[in-house]
Amino acid sequence: MAALVNEAAKVLGDGIALRPLDIDVAMVHGYGFPRWRGGPMQYADTVGLHQVLADIRAYEQQDPLFWKPASLLIDLVARGANFNSLNLGNAHA
Repeated sequence: MAALVNEAAKVLGDGIALRPLDIDVAMVHGYGFPRWRGGPMQYADTVGLHQVLADIRAYEQQDPLFWKPASLLIDLVARGANFNSLNLGNAHA
């Protein structure tokens, strides 16, 4: 899950997707992600972005190239924000 969330955060940071909600909808309806989890971005918010980033940092020790944390994820954790805050119209603010 950490890899999925990290890559999705990179997609958001690069402007390929406009909102985390867009990623969640595509994953639930297009890829069979469990609907009751709300999508990977909602799942990450539920677990806590600080925990997701901590997991990625731990994995990064073994493979720094693959597990490089997304800049957006680092920024959200530093601000104490979550992905849902980007759905509210203040994306990347």
